[in-house]
Amino acid sequence: MKHDPLSATPAQLQREERRAAPRPSVAPLNVAMAGQRPLARAARVLVLITADFGALFLAGAAAYVFWALPERGQTSTMYLELSPLLSLFVFGYALFGLYPGFGLGPVEILRRTSYVTAFGFLVLAAFSFALKLPHLYSRATFFIALVLSLVLVPLVRALVWHLVGRTNWWREPVVIIGSGERAVRALQDLTDSVQGGYRPVVLLVLDAAIAHAQDFARRGIHTALLETDGIHDRGVVDRLQRSFRRVVLLRDFDGLAVEGVRVRNLGRFVGIEYTNNLTRPGNRLVKRALDVMFAGLALLVTLPFILVAVTLVLIVDGAPVLYTQTRTGLLGRRLRVPKIRTMKRGADDQLEKDLTANPTLRAEWNTHLKLKNDPRLLPGIGRVLRRFSIDELPQLWTVLQGHMSLVGPRPFPDYHMSQFSEEFVDLRRRVRPGLTGLWQISIRSGGTISEQESYDSYYIRNWSVWLDLYILSRTISAVFSGRGAY
Repeated sequence: MKHDPLSATPAQLQREERRAAPRPSVAPLNVAMAGQRPLARAARVLVLITADFGALFLAGAAAYVFWALPERGQTSTMYLELSPLLSLFVFGYALFGLYPGFGLGPVEILRRTSYVTAFGFLVLAAFSFALKLPHLYSRATFFIALVLSLVLVPLVRALVWHLVGRTNWWREPVVIIGSGERAVRALQDLTDSVQGGYRPVVLLVLDAAIAHAQDFARRGIHTALLETDGIHDRGVVDRLQRSFRRVVLLRDFDGLAVEGVRVRNLGRFVGIEYTNNLTRPGNRLVKRALDVMFAGLALLVTLPFILVAVTLVLIVDGAPVLYTQTRTGLLGRRLRVPKIRTMKRGADDQLEKDLTANPTLRAEWNTHLKLKNDPRLLPGIGRVLRRFSIDELPQLWTVLQGHMSLVGPRPFPDYHMSQFSEEFVDLRRRVRPGLTGLWQISIRSGGTISEQESYDSYYIRNWSVWLDLYILSRTISAVFSGRGAY
């Protein structure tokens, strides 16, 4: 008896397909196989539209209260008359695929929302100034609203994803097609991650996917992720597209750039253009300008915390209050990295004794090259300074000097660098080390050597201004929460 692929168990589908073909067709999954109704998709879009409207309105209201009311004495009514024009922003977000924006990634979503938001305010300015509307609007108010919107729109969107990103009605159900390791990894990654927005409901081999494609489409599953290994039939994608609206080919990162990849039409060939953005002189200049601007501002804001921290260290364990290590920087040059001292004096000499006496600590050190409950930490304040990364704040001065960047691979000690592969060490030397990085916001201090290498490689090969802004925003969140730092 033939089973409905959306109600039958994976085992039933396996038995059925084995009768028709000599190889298994469905990998057993402990995932409910259900499609998504149009109402759920509409609710998802409505939530995002409401969030965008709310963020834009909040930015405009704050700008009015901060400037237009106290400085110009203008009424709120004249600005409320522009409210219908907020629909232009929604139209722009929709045009750029941001409702819901699944599969774009957080960096690309940040880039698109920023572009649309900035263009939307340009249109508002044209309506209010160039078209000579009855009211004389405040340019300063518009500028403040623009700046606040560039922060609030992506922030509110991120909050929405955080609150509902793991619910089934939010995530779009997808079919994964393949039988190799790549398909299994895609299943695991998409099941665990909320950023992509996809919810795998079944893992099929190609024959079973083609046979049941229309059944899945009728139940509201419109996206298929296709593993390309072992596929030699050029008509496979075409046959799948007859049932699925979107067919996404799965490929490994393979050490190549992902962000900003461009597809080129070369006649009978499809070209995929990869660029190393961080090696371009113009991009280095932009990155340096951002470093100077943000590091200078951050140093002014955090100076009181630095002064309090060094005073506490002086009281608890005396001088010196700063601890400086020599690390490897850009092009292999040696640089001195300052930190507020969080360990007892003579901690380096004590480390080997502690590791020898405690095999558990030795195993943890060999895996992470750090200790979660480090016995060398200063009592009381040492863990607090580490947890909230206050000990790293003096490095802002090193950023201003040009020896480091705000974002980049962390400058590790020589014993740490010796654990990496030669190829990765060579790649790291092409860029300035950073105060924070992709590895830190993703897994903080809990990652292994291979994970650190993977995340830092991804950052170097995929650098963009938007990636830096994304990492900086996530860093602020991670620091305030104290998540994973030690």
